[in-house]
Amino acid sequence: MRDSVARPVEIRSALSPARTSRRPPDTDRLAEWLELQQGYLATYWLAEIMHRVTLSEEVEHLLGRFLELLTAMIPRSLGQHRVAVCGLWKRAAELFGALGARRGLAAGEVVEEFQIVREAVIRLLFQVPASRKGVTVSLSDSIRLNRFIDSGVTHASIGHTDGLFFSLFQGSGVPKVPPAQLMLEVEEQLLAIDQELRVEIH
Repeated sequence: MRDSVARPVEIRSALSPARTSRRPPDTDRLAEWLELQQGYLATYWLAEIMHRVTLSEEVEHLLGRFLELLTAMIPRSLGQHRVAVCGLWKRAAELFGALGARRGLAAGEVVEEFQIVREAVIRLLFQVPASRKGVTVSLSDSIRLNRFIDSGVTHASIGHTDGLFFSLFQGSGVPKVPPAQLMLEVEEQLLAIDQELRVEIH
């Protein structure tokens, strides 16, 4: 599975000085660089999850959509829309945790799955150093990214607890494979968050 993971891409001419005579602020350039790596982040994240657990085709597809949405938020956590994006990130992370509970994962397993993206971002910064193309990774940006991911881990844990509580409260237990109705509800919530994100960044 690991061999099929997409490789991080080099920063393209979109960040070349030839694009404009005035260099954008370093934080904006870093956000744009991270956006170019979104496909790698989502693919790596899903591949690592699949390396640890067996997923049905339906759950794999749903998680793939989940991770695409979450990784799309990471570069935008550095931009002018970061306050709105942070709220959507927390909602999506809680939904991720709730789905994890319905997948039969323990709280620690949900946290481990969400932590994968931190490893991916760090790996990315070493494999394809942003500084190669003049993009400076400042201490403040590093701290902001780390806090952003931390908030996702925290809210994934909260979502798992809430999801487990409601499942047990309703007497439905915790099935290993989420039922079709639950998956449909999760997809609808994902679509709503995605639409809100598009509104916020345009």
